[in-house]
Amino acid sequence: MHAPVDVMERDHVMKALIAAAAAVLLSLASCAAALAQDTGKVVLGWAANPQTAPIVVATEKGYFKDAGLDVKSVHFVTGREALEALLGGQLDLGFMAEFPPVIGALREQPFRVVTTLSKYLGNRIIGTASGGFTGIKDLEGKKIGTTLGSNNAYFVEYVLKKYGIKATIVNVAAADIVPALARGDIDAGVPFPDFYQKARVALGSNYRDVVSNDYTAWFVVAASMGLVDKRPGDLKKFLAALIKADDFIKADPGAAQEMLAKEMSGLADLAQIKSTWPEAAYVVGLDRKLLDLMVDEGKWIVDRRLIKDVKVDPAEFRRYMADGPMRALDPARVDLP
Repeated sequence: MHAPVDVMERDHVMKALIAAAAAVLLSLASCAAALAQDTGKVVLGWAANPQTAPIVVATEKGYFKDAGLDVKSVHFVTGREALEALLGGQLDLGFMAEFPPVIGALREQPFRVVTTLSKYLGNRIIGTASGGFTGIKDLEGKKIGTTLGSNNAYFVEYVLKKYGIKATIVNVAAADIVPALARGDIDAGVPFPDFYQKARVALGSNYRDVVSNDYTAWFVVAASMGLVDKRPGDLKKFLAALIKADDFIKADPGAAQEMLAKEMSGLADLAQIKSTWPEAAYVVGLDRKLLDLMVDEGKWIVDRRLIKDVKVDPAEFRRYMADGPMRALDPARVDLP
């Protein structure tokens, strides 16, 4: 026969089990809280321009607020500066072209690309009528000014190689390319798109350009590891608002243009925005064409020893694309291996 169970002993055991279970649940809750510390706020580094129309629309239409997210904007002129601020802890998210993330990935810096905003289809090579510039073939034997170590330098070298053209590439600071072209120090220039209008004004009737589709710049949003790993809810809210903005732009481009003109007041008017609108293709998501371009740019950087003692690993670049949040929101917007 079994010995009778003491009632007090049984109660003691039950209480101990309940306490242990509660401790486990509390521990799990603490771990979850440590992993997810959403605040409902993000700091975004960006500048209003045609490539950032989804951010402008999401702000103007209240999509961020509707998602329960407060977005604090900090102005940055270049993507390189935005990435540096992101890595330094001043930003949660930063807008930039694809080239700074390529450099960051090669240096194994802590960030992730979480979405694209747009593609730029209007990259130009600028020349002068007095210099006889009518097209790419006229670059043969000429001096081309651009900023070495940038995606523009990658663009120039790609074009020259593709068309079998021999020319001299001259390193010129971004802000000095147009003045150098006006003085005749260079025969052609490849500045950043922000300087195209300045070139038209400075050169007047002497201005000539050719639009090349040999290189398409992608504009992306990079996120800090703190946001990706510890505040996934905030990140998803941000991306969900951008998806709604992307849908709105496609449904009503005229209204989106007006919002952008309002945001860019003093920098570009509605007529200018409408005329350049076809040069920006809005794509919120993550595409394998972006990945392929980043890998190719990485090889270009390493081949020129701009960054030494590194190897280009396509799998490593893939790791720098955090597609999980976008895939969870809209799988059709992700096309990655």
